[in-house]
Amino acid sequence: MKKKGWKVFKIIMVIILLVSACTFGYAFTILKRVNEGVDKSKQVDISKPINVLLLGVDAGNYEDTTGKSPKRSDTIMLIRYNPSKEKIYMLSIPRDTRVSILGKMEKINAANLRGGTQLAIETIEKMLGVNIDYYAKIDYAAFRKCIDAVGGVDVTIQRDMNYDARDISIHFKKGQIVHLDGKKAEEYVRWRKNNNGGGYAMGDLGRIATQQEFLLKVFEKAKSPAGILRLPKLISTVSNYVKTDMDSKTMFKLALKLKNIGASNIEKRILDGEPRYINGVSYYIWDKEKNSEYVNKFIEDETVQVSQNFNRNDVRVIILNSTNVNGLAKRYKDLLTKKGYNVIKIGNYKKTLETTTINDYSHNGIGKHIYEDITLAM
Repeated sequence: MKKKGWKVFKIIMVIILLVSACTFGYAFTILKRVNEGVDKSKQVDISKPINVLLLGVDAGNYEDTTGKSPKRSDTIMLIRYNPSKEKIYMLSIPRDTRVSILGKMEKINAANLRGGTQLAIETIEKMLGVNIDYYAKIDYAAFRKCIDAVGGVDVTIQRDMNYDARDISIHFKKGQIVHLDGKKAEEYVRWRKNNNGGGYAMGDLGRIATQQEFLLKVFEKAKSPAGILRLPKLISTVSNYVKTDMDSKTMFKLALKLKNIGASNIEKRILDGEPRYINGVSYYIWDKEKNSEYVNKFIEDETVQVSQNFNRNDVRVIILNSTNVNGLAKRYKDLLTKKGYNVIKIGNYKKTLETTTINDYSHNGIGKHIYEDITLAM
């Protein structure tokens, strides 16, 4: 390289390094402002696998001008980051999945409507037997802002999309290469069928697959050189529009770890099941057995940690009888006490429930041990 060329190269490199330093410095400053109301006592070791629940909520009641009406979670995605394997696992849960919500069988997207984020988390934890460490909730406005902040993404349109409704107008032509800004991206990921009836062969599952592919494109864009330079704007947008219980320090550390993960180390799946009408209502019935192998990826490496330092006498247990069988709480107390658990309270639940629930507030897999101890003793 000629001397002049080398000098120019050095100047360019210095500029890049300065911009990068300023970018990450500014990003960290903004991160300190992200969700200052989150629980500061929440400590999750991100050197170990973590599960994050992503909820995309609908517009709610169109007549409500305050924007505070209850919303259904029409996009539900569980994401696991396993640092030791340098892998990311994605599991999308169809919004019509039939589950028990507050003792009643409903579509899973109603959990957020009935009891907000906490009920949505508890419902999914109970359904899959996993622990959720963090959540992020995003609505349409936040989605548009985040995509604009990252600079949009390019996609090739795979089919004609023509759909007009009260709140959205979608028009894309098959074969087009389109740069999707926030507005266009919302149209792209929300489309399911045309006004004339043509749409995804698999219905909502087709839309979910499109959403997964789009999210991967956003992920690749965010960790590209151009995306890194946009990091301050993206983080500022997250701070203003996305609801999450992840603190700023954890968010920043996690971002640095994820930037090294390539597409080949990301696995994605849609919860396996089948559509079915029950009492005139269309549901998605998930198959626990078919999903068990993949769902275990969201649990693995946790019970090993528990078994090394697991003293049952240190585990405080509360048992509430939600059946019509008298004395059941006492029976389970005796069973768990013999196993060595510290049962601190028994009583009756406020109403009858169809299924047994174990709420594990330790978030480290102890609930699974309790379940196994109960099952083996019966």
